[in-house]
Amino acid sequence: MLSRGLGGYATGMELRAWAESILGATTLDGKLWAPPAWTDHAPGASTRVDQPSRPPGLAFARERADLPGRLDDEAARGRLLHRFANHELLALEAMAATLLAFPEAPRAFRAGIATTLVEEQVHLRLYLGRMAALGVELGELPLNDFFWRALQGMSSPLDYVMRMALVFEQANLDYALHFEHLFREVGDGETAGVLRQVHDDEVGHVRFGLSWFHRWKDPSRSDWEVLSTALSPPLGLARAKGPSFDVEGRRKAGLGEEFIERLSRYQASKGRPPAAWVFNPSVEDELARGKPGHAPTGAARSLAADLAPLLSFLAAPDDVVVMPREPTESWAGEMAAAGCPLPETVASLDVLGTRKLGRLEPWGWGPGTTADGLLLVRDGRRYQPGLRVAADKVQHMMWKHDFSSLIHDTHVRCISGEAVTTVAEAGAALARGWVVKAPFSTAGRGRARGVISPAVEAWVEKQLALHGRLRAEPWVERVLDLSFHYDVAGGRAHPRGVVRFDTDARGQFTGTRPSRWLEQEPGAVRRWLGGEGGDPRWLQRLVVAVGEFLGGRLAALGVEGPVGVDTLVYQHDDQLVIDPIVEVNPRWTMGRVSLAIGARVHSGSRAWWRFVPVRAGRPEAPGMEMLQGRMRRGRLFTTDPGTAETVHTVLDVEPT
Repeated sequence: MLSRGLGGYATGMELRAWAESILGATTLDGKLWAPPAWTDHAPGASTRVDQPSRPPGLAFARERADLPGRLDDEAARGRLLHRFANHELLALEAMAATLLAFPEAPRAFRAGIATTLVEEQVHLRLYLGRMAALGVELGELPLNDFFWRALQGMSSPLDYVMRMALVFEQANLDYALHFEHLFREVGDGETAGVLRQVHDDEVGHVRFGLSWFHRWKDPSRSDWEVLSTALSPPLGLARAKGPSFDVEGRRKAGLGEEFIERLSRYQASKGRPPAAWVFNPSVEDELARGKPGHAPTGAARSLAADLAPLLSFLAAPDDVVVMPREPTESWAGEMAAAGCPLPETVASLDVLGTRKLGRLEPWGWGPGTTADGLLLVRDGRRYQPGLRVAADKVQHMMWKHDFSSLIHDTHVRCISGEAVTTVAEAGAALARGWVVKAPFSTAGRGRARGVISPAVEAWVEKQLALHGRLRAEPWVERVLDLSFHYDVAGGRAHPRGVVRFDTDARGQFTGTRPSRWLEQEPGAVRRWLGGEGGDPRWLQRLVVAVGEFLGGRLAALGVEGPVGVDTLVYQHDDQLVIDPIVEVNPRWTMGRVSLAIGARVHSGSRAWWRFVPVRAGRPEAPGMEMLQGRMRRGRLFTTDPGTAETVHTVLDVEPT
């Protein structure tokens, strides 16, 4: 620590001596003192300061005081200003440390730092004055040291302007403007005026830093490219904006329109170790083989790349999503305008290197799914061999048999089938008009129906060689395809919602109805699902019953996380019945994505989500009309039409 006093300086003080006096001061007056004039003839050698001296009661703390939820009383407003005052104190100390760290920097740059430091002192005095009027004293609450830690290890003046001016001070444009409005709303015009002054000064601070940034950065690279690659959590670009987004302030500071637009919709972790989301639909093939190493074909890789952006609907805003193809700016803008901003994206897990992650979140866990090489700090989930049993469609047939013996409801009729272990048994089942399914398949693939032709016989032989048994069951007159969704944790399956999905004549998935799907069904079906008017919560109770039945069984197999259960409403003896456990998918599913999309649709609108082959042409996209932050009317591409090679996914929304 430094411990230099203030005596002996009247005019013409060297910047180095002033910086030392601030960092060594043990009183607030010492932190707030500035010479009437300064010189910079003897900047001295580079000096790094581990930690500044502080007045009694103002020591650094790692904890952060909670922000008040409301500002309608003086104490709450004073506590908020306490945090702002701490930021100003940290900023002026960091600027003093910068003067000592970079004595070789251009004199004009160092003079600009000194001028900014004086303005930070003015801001601190203003905050202290308003805090006193509101009955709060600096030091009453913890004084977090994050700013200081984030600026430690600066390697150059360019590094300083990126971190201080283009992150912290740029973000303060948003914070100052946002809270100015809130203080005016509660009638505290005096504090609002202070925040307006801080905001206007910050415009100049950002402009100052930006001018030096442009002098020092590689001119062949854009501002965004340089900053997004130079900065990383916990001090990434996500910290360069606040609770609102001040476009005009950034324009006044000189930031370019493209940069402002990209930052406005940029999402990334501000410090919380993010989850890394990976779309690996080939996990079904890995489970089928029971071993890693399956290499997807070119067509499968193309489809996976097309659909990888759908993970952005499941991820938190500060998570990371792997998208093999970089999203186009136009599509990212359309998603943001529709209330669905993209989280941080990377081309592969390799890009993350040794970055700390909260967890790996694949589409599904299989023998080849690994988190090796990634530093997981919270969630150590790995592939469990029991997942293969949980994904086995023959096992599902056994589960449905057990469930049907436990539930007594005329609405419920589980389709009874059998396991076949020979080509002859499969042929006999097909001759009865049954369908034969492989134990592992998705979206209606991996099944046979009809006569036992040479091609079907070859397929059956291959599947029996792989799995030893197939699932055979009657083909029924399907009326409605649903899926029940759960999160398995603590030995229980917690319900998350019901999805209506669409299939073609072969039973293959083509899309969903993310919002108000029941209203789109024929009257007879709608009344039946509503318990014929006698029990409107019948379907919800069935969802709970299925979850209670499956929860312990899945947990015993090592299944945790998302599970989707395919469910079928069909005709039996001219009556509607439901088979609630057709197939169990122990992973993320398109139904779960549909639930996430539906949460972004306005409650007064209905929606259709379709998968459209690229060869069928690109649907028109008229844009999306918003109401109360939700999609009300229009069309949105939920995957990037600018990079799609195989399939478009399209959401249509209209008011009811």
